[in-house]
Amino acid sequence: MENVPWHSDVRAFSEALALKSEGEYEVACEHAHSCCVLLAKTEKFKANGQWHTWIDYEKFHDLVASGRPFNSEDYMVLTPSWAVYGAEEGGFDPD
Repeated sequence: MENVPWHSDVRAFSEALALKSEGEYEVACEHAHSCCVLLAKTEKFKANGQWHTWIDYEKFHDLVASGRPFNSEDYMVLTPSWAVYGAEEGGFDPD
């Protein structure tokens, strides 16, 4: 545990990485309790100012079973507001 960074340190490091990417990536999600964040490619996972970083697992498994080609856009869903980076909930599901 002595080598685990504080969540504030992880956030600061992630924000610095995102800045270095010059807009290609942004910090999309966080889960403060797990001390983790998600940097996501803006062009691929941010549509109309909203993140789509969650997975519709049922749809994903249906796509796999179909045997047809697919990509992440086919099974990604809107990120819940409580999981978006900077949300007051810090990634904790209020329910």
